[in-house]
Amino acid sequence: MASRHFPAFLAAAALCIVPAACGDDDDSASGDKGAPEYTTMTFTTSDPSKGKVVIEGPDTGKAGLVEITLFNTGKGPHDAQILRVEGDRTAEEVISSSVDSEEGAPIPEWITDGGGLGAVPPGKSAIVKQVLEPGTYFLLDTESAQGSEQVNARKGGVAQFEVTGEPGDAELPETEASITAEDFSFETEGIKAGKNTLTFENDGEQLHHVIAMPFAKGATLADVKKAFASEEEPQGPPPVDFEKGVSTAVIDGGQSQVVDLDFQKGKYALVCFITNREGGPPHVAMGMIDELDVK
Repeated sequence: MASRHFPAFLAAAALCIVPAACGDDDDSASGDKGAPEYTTMTFTTSDPSKGKVVIEGPDTGKAGLVEITLFNTGKGPHDAQILRVEGDRTAEEVISSSVDSEEGAPIPEWITDGGGLGAVPPGKSAIVKQVLEPGTYFLLDTESAQGSEQVNARKGGVAQFEVTGEPGDAELPETEASITAEDFSFETEGIKAGKNTLTFENDGEQLHHVIAMPFAKGATLADVKKAFASEEEPQGPPPVDFEKGVSTAVIDGGQSQVVDLDFQKGKYALVCFITNREGGPPHVAMGMIDELDVK
């Protein structure tokens, strides 16, 4: 089963983050009394014609805790992977060095941080909260239309924005549930069936994301590991249900974000398909695949 290079996430099918309510661009906001204040940035993605993708959104944001919303008004799934870049980089350079780079190639040092949103289905929206440092960012749509090998970023699905202000000590709101990525495993806490507002934290040194896919009926973790370890075309039905999976964006070591993920009762495979910064096999091939039993 083939993997794809940073920051494209999917091994087989589009994965969705649960829809959530949205705010206005650059407004100061706060949730419950005592919750940390944050600003908002809202992006809208669409595919008005075959072979064309459009992303609309602000070209500036404020450093600190930010709530990022993605509205998908298109006909297929779209995501919003963000990257902070060092130096004067063009969109072409960013795309070719990340989405379209050769599988297993090194990740350039000038690509830092990460974050954003995993795949959002047509007509839906999703929200993530994370801390943004000052700098230049690119937002890439790393999904692709059904039957197409070309990612949406190559069809216009890319936006650039500047985050201004001074680095601060902003903190994420606390959550009862969490998924922590390490080099090279996952730890989970407090995840229940239904909508989970959880903290996804990268406690490792490498870039990580998580794709959570429910086991197929009768499948075991051993079956899942065997399927992802094989370089041959799978025989028979897959041991996981790709279409009912949920995903996060890719974040750098030391980063975290608060996301809404919807889980059903049952067992899930937690997988990371990203490679090390110096290149090499995807993390799933290095054993980064764990089981989550949702009650």
